[in-house]
Amino acid sequence: MLVQVREAPGRGRGIFAARPISAGEVVLRAPPVLLYPQHGTAAAFCSHCLRAFNSLEENAASVVACSSCGLVGFCGAACAAAAAADPGSHCPAVCRLLSACNLAGLNDEQQTALQFLFRCCSLRAAVAAGDSDAAARLATITSLSAPPVLPPSDAADGAAPSSSGGGGGDGLSSWSAGSTAVRELHGRLNHALAAAGAGPAAALGVEEVAELLRRDAANGYGIMAPSAPDGERRIRGTGIYSLPSLLNHECLPNVARFDCFDREPSGPRANACVEFRALHDIPAGEEVTQSYFPLPWPLGERQQRCREDYGFECACPRCKEEATWSEEESEWETDEDAGMEDAEAAGAATAGGAAPAHAHAHGDQQQQQQQGAAAAGAAGQEQQVDPAYINLFLLKYVCPREGCYGTLAPLPGQPAGQPGGPLFECNMCGGRRSEAEFLAELEAAD
Repeated sequence: MLVQVREAPGRGRGIFAARPISAGEVVLRAPPVLLYPQHGTAAAFCSHCLRAFNSLEENAASVVACSSCGLVGFCGAACAAAAAADPGSHCPAVCRLLSACNLAGLNDEQQTALQFLFRCCSLRAAVAAGDSDAAARLATITSLSAPPVLPPSDAADGAAPSSSGGGGGDGLSSWSAGSTAVRELHGRLNHALAAAGAGPAAALGVEEVAELLRRDAANGYGIMAPSAPDGERRIRGTGIYSLPSLLNHECLPNVARFDCFDREPSGPRANACVEFRALHDIPAGEEVTQSYFPLPWPLGERQQRCREDYGFECACPRCKEEATWSEEESEWETDEDAGMEDAEAAGAATAGGAAPAHAHAHGDQQQQQQQGAAAAGAAGQEQQVDPAYINLFLLKYVCPREGCYGTLAPLPGQPAGQPGGPLFECNMCGGRRSEAEFLAELEAAD
């Protein structure tokens, strides 16, 4: 077993390395429990697997429109048939709800939230009819954490971008049971259920609607669309994944998420699986963590996003260190020589994918990383990261392509000792850079 689930003190459940994990190794690979499209971009993507229609070899000729509502399409006949048989996809029950629902006056996030709720109602009806698979999927969704709505804080500087999940762009506070948004969605959902002739088993109370939306907002993975000609990237939809939903956040994570929704699927929704690759070596017993947002975001935006969208205050070593910085120090630049002097001071000897050493603790859970064979801090002690380490981490793992801000991780399965060192791939643009190229950039900037 590669990973195990256990309690992370102060953080709820988490995922931990059950054995040493090598840089570039695929730590997790998971199929979706539920997928649903972003309403505003639904016309460009398959409503079942979220594949972009412009990625099809035959393009528009391959697109199959829903024969009932005509409001959505599929990337082929196979996906259309699979959706019709799946109560968690655009099946006849969801199709009737979408057709019957009054969407006038709702913004894109609210219309997208209804796409999610339609699927939950359909799953509930299927459970009542004895569908054991639907019961397992619905149980997974309802078991997701629903963080508390924290009061607003004045500590964050500026507004963070809107949530990439299926929730409202204003974060968890949008989905409290007493909010106007939840009451509005609940009313429209009830009207659609009545108009579509759905039975009582499919119905949701206002508290249930609020809980589902909060669970989705805190746990759903926003699936990005390909870059537009002007470079803008939008959300194509949201995926809920069982085990990955337990990955906790760190601002200096040790894994990055990769997906390939636009590849030719080898089986039903095979293109919708996500995988998480180790950025560097992860010792046995260390918690596996991801970043919930792009690595270069400044402290204020990270703190605001954690608080408003995920219901917690981030107190990781990076946040603690950056809280002591001046405004000028907190601005991490993406120019090729930005932060290079600090990175040089931290040491550029990171061959083999190992991260520079640092250790930190969450409650009594002590975590340790290694650089080469060097131990990283004494057990029971918290070793704070410094500006040099943070700069080196960002320079190494943030994609250097202008405007990308994706995360670079070693490609899986690379032979040890290959010329130029390991090759890193960006999880956003797909660009690649070798270890040798990275070290050369550091040396040239000296």
